[in-house]
Amino acid sequence: VGKMGRGGGRGGAKHSRNNCAGSVFTAYERNLDNKSEGYGTVNQRLGADSIKDYDVCSLTLQPCREPVVTPHGILYDREAILGYILKEKQRIAEETAAYHSAHKNEALGKLKRKKEEESEAVRKFEETECGVLPMKRQKQEDVKEVRQFDTMDGKEVKKGVFKAAGSALGHKSILEGATLNRSAKDSCFWIPDLTPETKDAAPSQAPSDKVLCPISGKPLKLKDLVAVKFTPVDKDKAGNAAGTASADRYMCPITKKGLSNSVPCAVLRTTGHVVCLDLVPIIKKDMLHPITGDKLKEKDIIPLQRGGTGFAGSGVELQATKVNPAMRAF
Repeated sequence: VGKMGRGGGRGGAKHSRNNCAGSVFTAYERNLDNKSEGYGTVNQRLGADSIKDYDVCSLTLQPCREPVVTPHGILYDREAILGYILKEKQRIAEETAAYHSAHKNEALGKLKRKKEEESEAVRKFEETECGVLPMKRQKQEDVKEVRQFDTMDGKEVKKGVFKAAGSALGHKSILEGATLNRSAKDSCFWIPDLTPETKDAAPSQAPSDKVLCPISGKPLKLKDLVAVKFTPVDKDKAGNAAGTASADRYMCPITKKGLSNSVPCAVLRTTGHVVCLDLVPIIKKDMLHPITGDKLKEKDIIPLQRGGTGFAGSGVELQATKVNPAMRAF
């Protein structure tokens, strides 16, 4: 037999060298399946198109008509943030009402169960005193499981192992099915009266009454919002002003420098004017407002959060991560 007949030639070896034809599930094949089927953690490098501009609302991602800023420098449109605060207050009110209602129902349920246990103990005592006769035990080989009923009202007293003959209390009741024991009640879930109810555990802590900022997660109050005043760029003088591009919408009112994601800026809380961040060290020397001359405090200078330029050196996280279930290979 030649080499070709034994599979040692080119025809027999070529198939085993095909991609993804091996008997071992390699890391390369795993990565291919992860990408095609959506398994595993996915990382994506963000470009400039995926980054928010400095002058757009952090909720709607649209240019602000009435911009306001939080004490932490996050910009919102007034209409959007007021709607968010209103919905959060409604949600907090609903959760608080549900919390108090759940605890009230839990207390009533405990009281009801306690009364039922007491009434059940009284009923068993009365039935025992109504003449339940002792039963003779039967031999082990003749033992049968029977139900014991009270002869007066036909109610089941207890379930045990008794002699079936010779006793008015040891017979199988003809009322079988009218009264069910606890295990039967638990199994007959299709009967409307015996359907188990879903009981949600009451929360251990009351919901917080504070509205949190959707971006920073810190407490947000309506009175802390500061109206922002952007200085529009004069299109006729934009080409002559140093550092001002024709695409810039706003500029610093002091340096006349165009504002963008590449130019850090700050908001002066007393008036709402937006100035470039390079001017802040000069302002801090005298702590005077550069336009009105009013006295400023440290908290009156709010650095405005910006999205970045899309370059790695801008200091902004440009890696998006999505965690998906991992694929298991058997």
